Amino acid sequence: MIKVLKTGINVSKVVEQLKKYPQDWDHQKHLKDSQSLVDRGFADLPVSALQLIMGGVKSKEDFVGDSEINIKTPAYEHHSEIRKIIRKHFGNVELHRCGFLSLPVDEIVGAHIDEGTYYQTRDRYHLSILGRYQYFCGTDTVIVEPGTLLWFNNKLPHGTVNIGDETRITFVFDIPHGTS
Repeated sequence: MIKVLKTGINVSKVVEQLKKYPQDWDHQKHLKDSQSLVDRGFADLPVSALQLIMGGVKSKEDFVGDSEINIKTPAYEHHSEIRKIIRKHFGNVELHRCGFLSLPVDEIVGAHIDEGTYYQTRDRYHLSILGRYQYFCGTDTVIVEPGTLLWFNNKLPHGTVNIGDETRITFVFDIPHGTS
């Protein structure tokens, strides 16, 4: 299930900040005791991440999907414009795990379900920043343009295909149920 909440959001200032801080992409690979996408078994995905708030664990045996720990990364302070947009549309909601994900032209993120107890009490959203992509969740499919805010049920199989002519960048974020 996918719900498009708003289209035409001006994301130009977000793009300016992304260009200003290119070193923030995949910065979590350099943080001691962190788990990047590669560390979590997604080495084959053509996805690059710029996490602002990432999940944490108490020990390396713990599964981040079952953890309530949320850690602001050093990049959090660099990307205030995205937080302004979220506040405009959701009020003073508490952001949980969130970050930008990129996907090169013609690449896909195959169907997957976000597993773990963490996801049982949160809603997941996308705000498209750059590129055009097809998003699917369950039996729903939408074409997403920059400036589109959507909610989807991440407890169902979901994924994406970059159908545009540039790298897709989307901001993925979680907020607690009942606060949206």
